Amino acid sequence: MKVIPLVLLPLLLSACAKPLQPDNYPEQISSTQLDNNTFQVSYTGSTTSADEKTIDLALLRSAEVALDNGFNYFVIVNNSESDASTLKVSGQDESDLESIDYEPTIYQGNRYIHSDPDTNNTIVCFKEKPEGFAYVALFVKATLRSKYQLDQVTE
Repeated sequence: MKVIPLVLLPLLLSACAKPLQPDNYPEQISSTQLDNNTFQVSYTGSTTSADEKTIDLALLRSAEVALDNGFNYFVIVNNSESDASTLKVSGQDESDLESIDYEPTIYQGNRYIHSDPDTNNTIVCFKEKPEGFAYVALFVKATLRSKYQLDQVTE
């Protein structure tokens, strides 16, 4: 009989834990507008490490910030793990960009060097699809909200 309470106790405690849902999501996320189309997005998540879920939720918030501000696309140009040389590189030859792992994103003559998503992302947003790589904000939002079974927030 003592075995049953020992087995049930962890199950009951895990049932009481508050999962990440829209009501506590804002407590763990922050975003700051840096320019007309540039934002800093951070997700604190767990204190242990930047696991896949934490990184995904920062990417989700990046997509939401883009959409909330009227943009359809975004590029992560800098994050806490990598040191991208600049947010925007204008007027450089292709030979100057040889050491960069990714092909830059080009929009209205400006080149943006992008980084992989992390828990602290600087994003540059666009209304129209730029040349090169860019996240489609609506697709990222729908995919990640579905992946983590987050209910859509009604406003």
